[in-house]
Amino acid sequence: MRNPKYYLKEILKEVLPKYCKGKVVDVGAGHAKYGWLIAPLCDSYTTVDNMSSDYQFKETEFRPDVVSDVSHMPFKNNEFDTAICTEVLEHVEDPFRLFLEISRILKPDGYAIISSGWAAAYHKEPKDYWRFSPDAYKVLCKRSNLEFIEARRKGGLLILLLYFVNRNIELNIKGHTIFKKLWSKISKVLGFFIEKLDQFIKTEDTLGHLIVARKNN
Repeated sequence: MRNPKYYLKEILKEVLPKYCKGKVVDVGAGHAKYGWLIAPLCDSYTTVDNMSSDYQFKETEFRPDVVSDVSHMPFKNNEFDTAICTEVLEHVEDPFRLFLEISRILKPDGYAIISSGWAAAYHKEPKDYWRFSPDAYKVLCKRSNLEFIEARRKGGLLILLLYFVNRNIELNIKGHTIFKKLWSKISKVLGFFIEKLDQFIKTEDTLGHLIVARKNN
């Protein structure tokens, strides 16, 4: 099975050319794994992270341009044309505060591109607090002077089911090299067919969502 980040990357490939422009800030950028998609589309690209996650930084020399609490960033009001925040929202204690901060630093008519997990497994980076439906995103936008534009799903029901099966099998065969190699081959074959079938099943179930919102004047 593909890493769940693959499905987010594929959505970003479609969404970024449409909405990413001008002066861009990557909020909670980690090691800027999507920077290669973002940078060619904008005039400037600034990364921000508080560097609190060992998962993000222990094996890389990358450091964000700005080290800051993402809910209290040292930028002027109306400074950026686009704010991107991928897989961060579930890890902050106050998601309303983060949305307000993103809205504050965006110029009027600027775009926010935000993603988070919905049915993702518990993952501490460094903490894991929340899950968000499209309805929750609409409330967050409404309270932050943002107009909700669209939401996209990161895979459907079959991909979601395979994700949980794959994750639990991998957890239980740790240290068993032969079983790991065998399951790796099986999951790749399953993943190929499940991805083909997944697009034909009508469902709201998904690994997570990416939403686009625009700041009101």
